[in-house]
Amino acid sequence: MALSIIQSEAINLADTFAFTGTVSFSGSTSGAGGYTQGTKVSPTSGTTVDFTGIPSDVKVIHILFDQLERTNNSWGIVQLGDSGGFETTGYTSSVGYPGTGNSYYANSAGDNNGLKIWYYGATKHSGIATIMRFSTDQTQWIMSSRCHAAEGGSYSCYSAVEKTLSADLTQIRITMGGGAFSSTGGDINILYTT
Repeated sequence: MALSIIQSEAINLADTFAFTGTVSFSGSTSGAGGYTQGTKVSPTSGTTVDFTGIPSDVKVIHILFDQLERTNNSWGIVQLGDSGGFETTGYTSSVGYPGTGNSYYANSAGDNNGLKIWYYGATKHSGIATIMRFSTDQTQWIMSSRCHAAEGGSYSCYSAVEKTLSADLTQIRITMGGGAFSSTGGDINILYTT
């Protein structure tokens, strides 16, 4: 590629070119963002795990959970928070919950306290929840999750939620609708991108 093209035009990344010799660049780049990884949390008790300090320009957040177990059957829930704290109502949601023996459960939008992750407490679960900004501000969000029983059985959960916050998103909570995290542990972490 001729030097004059590089100096006068944007580089087309579909072109094939190679640099040889000493090459230096100046200025700044844009559109080359990646994911930032949070600090892994391994809860063995208690009912909540919070991730705070979410940056103001975040667009996508993934919550990853591996081998999590609870002390009893109840919903594991994702709730969003802003500068006023965590919002515990107003989530327009639905969830499908296939269980053992080909049974299937569905919960309607009336279950409005967060994004449901999983229900069955007697086995470890692994999965992912994704939170995506819906508009140009930090208040309107769409969430979905998928998980499965990580040590046998056919338990799984698929859910989706929309939520409009009263202010910009700054924090995320994973909490238990009942019971607590089990002493057998498991891990939770987040990835996010701006």
